This record gives sequence, C-alpha cells and structure tokens, in this order.
Amino acid sequence: MIKRVQILAIPGVQLLDVSGPLDVFAEVNQQLGRKVYQLEVLALEALKIVTSSGICLLAERLLDDNRDESVDTFLVAGAPDIAQFSPSQSLLEVIRQRALNSHRYGSVCTGALLLAATGLLDGHRVTTHWSVAEDFARRYPQIQVDADAIYIAEGPLRTAAGVTSGLDLALMMVEEDFGRDVAMLVAARLVMFFKRPGGQMQFSRSGRTSLSGRSALQDLQRWVIANLTQPLSVQSMAEHMGVSPRHLSRLFTQEMGLTPGEWLEQERINQARFLLESSELSPKQIADRCGYSSIDILRRAFHRQLKTSPAQYRKYYHHQAGG
Repeated sequence: MIKRVQILAIPGVQLLDVSGPLDVFAEVNQQLGRKVYQLEVLALEALKIVTSSGICLLAERLLDDNRDESVDTFLVAGAPDIAQFSPSQSLLEVIRQRALNSHRYGSVCTGALLLAATGLLDGHRVTTHWSVAEDFARRYPQIQVDADAIYIAEGPLRTAAGVTSGLDLALMMVEEDFGRDVAMLVAARLVMFFKRPGGQMQFSRSGRTSLSGRSALQDLQRWVIANLTQPLSVQSMAEHMGVSPRHLSRLFTQEMGLTPGEWLEQERINQARFLLESSELSPKQIADRCGYSSIDILRRAFHRQLKTSPAQYRKYYHHQAGG
C-alpha cells in the first residue's frame, strides 16, 4: 500500500523543513524502484507559498480539501516568524482533525508551536528548535519540552528539533516503515548520519556565558567565569559572595531555575566547547582549563550536557570549518 505523506506549509515556511523530509521519503521510492510514498505539500489559502528564503513552493492541495483519502503521515513545517502567526480557531480545528485522521502526525522545528495551539500536544513530551524551546515551555506549561532531543516519537506523535533534524525524523519513520537496512541505505545515499551523535544543544550559540539575576549574583557569576581553571565548588562560591551554601542555592533557584552546581557545570562545558572549537589544546589541557581534575570527569559532564563526547564534538566542528 502506498503511504501518503502530507506536510503543511504556512506562508513564510522554512524551505528545508518541507524539502528535507520529502527528499528522504523520495529517496526511498528511488532505492526501492517503486512508489511507496506519495508526497504532498498542503497550503492554507493559495497553492503558491512564498518561503522565508523567497523561493516559492507550489502545493498539491489546500489544507481544507476534504477528499476522503487515507493519510499515513501529517507534519506541520516550521517558519522563522511562526510565533507571530495568528491562526483562527476554525483553522486550528482543521489542523487538529487532519492530524487525528492520520496514522501518525507531528511537526518539524517551530511547527510545534502551531501544532501545540490545537491542544494535541498537551500532556506529551515534544521537541522543537532550541532557540524557541524556553518560550515554548512558558507558553504551554502543560507540554513537556525537551530542548536537547533531535526528534521524539511518542505514540502517533512525532516532533523534530529544527531544520535539518526534519531529515533525521523522516529517516526514523522510514526505519519504522521499511526497516533498518532501507533506512541505512537512504542515509548513505543522502550522506547523512543514520543516528546523529549527541543532541541539538551542541549546536546552541546562545552565548558563552549566562549571567542572570540580581547584580550581586551576576558579580559572582563573572568571578566564577574568570576563575574556571580553579577547583571551584558551591562552598567556595558561597564564601566569595558571603552567604551560606543553602542561601546561595535558594538565590540561584529563584533567579535562574538552576542550582549553583548545575550552573557551574554549564559554564565549564561552555568553556570546554569554546576551547575545542578554537584551539588545538589536548583534552587533558582543556579539562585543566575548565577546572576538572581529569579528562574522565570532563567527558562525563560533557555527555550530561550535550549527549556527545569532547572528541566527537571537536571532530564535528573541525569538519564544519573544513579542517
């Protein structure tokens, strides 16, 4: 049976959120030598869709086309300005019904924001692009947002982190449909990871420091960042600020939603990332400069934060830079 895949593209859609997954499914057709996926782009009001890059897509049909056809997969693609998109309740209901009438449904990148407005994500664990994850979680506290996951499958729901992760999501669905061998063949043909190492937070470029809270707390944070080579602890941070460790923990939790220890580890890993990207220092030297007594402790902390190893991280970024 041919599996129908539909992707909803709103005006200003990110082109790769649409074309990426579709190319993965199309490659399956190519490799199997027969049409096993029928691919369709859906539009809201006009078949011609201007994407965020200015390139135009021509959709196969409108979203409210009610032809009685079985849909295997329905995805909502993201758009850079989707947070400013104001869908009507009637539109949200059409999206909701289209999803519920599909075998599986979900979103790519910021498309999760539009899908969340339908109520379909309530009570579920989902992912979206790391840059909007915090705002997403505030707007929809009833949804568990995982800012690090590349993609998440939960029941019939499928969500992908951002842009190129739509390819990862589609490849995962190919494996569901036709098995590991076919999915691995498609990954090889498209020159992509079969299983991408690490999570999406390794790509976050939100800044090397995370100063927050009242001025006294920011002064402490600046002091810590300037002294990361030292064996700092919550105790030493509290002593520097002239408060008890318990009071310091209370301040961090209230102002940042993190414990002092969690924040300190984040800053050490931010420094490690910077050194891995910008220097040829050995892993042991980097561990020393980040206040870790051994490379093993750095590796464990790195994996906790980014779901990958320092070596894999350096290899990826040197490759990206052409090194």
